[in-house]
Amino acid sequence: MTATATANQFDLVSQATPRLASASALKLFWLWTLFWWGGVGVFAFLFFFGAIDFVTSTKFPLYGISIWLNGCLLPFLLPNRDQQSKMSLYHDALVIWMLSYTLTNLLWEIPWVIFSPFVFENLHTIDDVVAQTAFMRESIFNMYWWMLASFSCVDLRTVNHDPTFYTLELYAFVNVASTFYFFHLHKKRSPYRYLVPILGCGEPVAATFIFSFTEVFADFENMVGGTADTLLALVWTQYQYIVFPLLFGYVGVKLLLNDWQESQKDKGNLAPAY
Repeated sequence: MTATATANQFDLVSQATPRLASASALKLFWLWTLFWWGGVGVFAFLFFFGAIDFVTSTKFPLYGISIWLNGCLLPFLLPNRDQQSKMSLYHDALVIWMLSYTLTNLLWEIPWVIFSPFVFENLHTIDDVVAQTAFMRESIFNMYWWMLASFSCVDLRTVNHDPTFYTLELYAFVNVASTFYFFHLHKKRSPYRYLVPILGCGEPVAATFIFSFTEVFADFENMVGGTADTLLALVWTQYQYIVFPLLFGYVGVKLLLNDWQESQKDKGNLAPAY
């Protein structure tokens, strides 16, 4: 094999195969999102008008969002999935996962990181949080407090300025930036676009491990309820951040290699067999 052939074999700078998330998968995802996040709005409405208490109004939405986060599996349930290639299905699932993850960052984690140091003071028990009910119901604008404090119904680290919790949530900015960068590369049809989920798949796994096991090792000191509440705080709302990043790191490798193979074919630079 000549030096030129070797250089050509690894010359992967041409554009990748155009690959768009299917309209049916995206439509189903947004309907799925409207249903579950709409449910959050209903519980917020019921709380604001005094129909339910703070803990009930926040705990049930947490169960709903933990189900919603599994939406990346929706492309594999569509009736037309057999008409798509495996790589297209993988891409659809990856895009939906990145959208889901980014939405949670934008709607709760980043606002919480920015405002919680100034909003919450002297809150050490769930009763301290519930005592703010009257304030939250004074004005629709005061419901920002309800949103920021919502996770405290199962985990007081949301409101007691726990430094480990706060530090881990800072990664929300990295997650959002990486998602935007992925779609930037995707729009340019960069053959390196899938390096983003591959290189980033370890961060949420490590962060989630620390998030959950610091409480385990601290004898669940910030868990405000029984076993079901602890499982909600540390398992049902968290396992997705271990399972799906690892899964899509693997899927990203498959998509990346497929892009490179297609890139080589398009350029006619496939190395000759010897």
